[in-house]
Amino acid sequence: MTMGDADWWSILRALDEGVARGDGDGLEVPRDFDHAAVQGRFDRLAERLSHAYGCPCDSGLAQDSACFGSIWIPAEASRSRTKRTRIPLSLTVRVSKFGGLATYGASSPGGHDPYLHPDDRQRIEQELTGLGYLIVPEHILATPYDGPNGWVFGPTGNETWATRFFDQL
Repeated sequence: MTMGDADWWSILRALDEGVARGDGDGLEVPRDFDHAAVQGRFDRLAERLSHAYGCPCDSGLAQDSACFGSIWIPAEASRSRTKRTRIPLSLTVRVSKFGGLATYGASSPGGHDPYLHPDDRQRIEQELTGLGYLIVPEHILATPYDGPNGWVFGPTGNETWATRFFDQL
């Protein structure tokens, strides 16, 4: 199923507004958060990515964040490179505590433009969708945050929807 931008905005705003109404345990954790279930699915994702890439993929949990955790795919296992210099790139898969949201991307050493190889996209997306994660498109996450919880970020106004669901709050 392919979702349009309007569908994504509906999902993200519904998740965010539930917290704004006080339905959650804070901005970092939704009311219906099941730590054991989210941990189990996250661990399975790390195992599946390790198998897909033929090497151990490190993982870690986030603190004081709407992000549950991250899984790192080493540069040696990835086919992704910088555009100009062809430097191998490590990949990061991040999972939110909200709605089974997930995102992924390549590291960008020294400001070089990363090129995410189609094979890496396919492998990561196959494992994420196989476990029922919703992969939020990059352009949606890069949009400036204009939701009801903007007060938490202060007056800077530099936050995006990626900040809201995948970074420290």
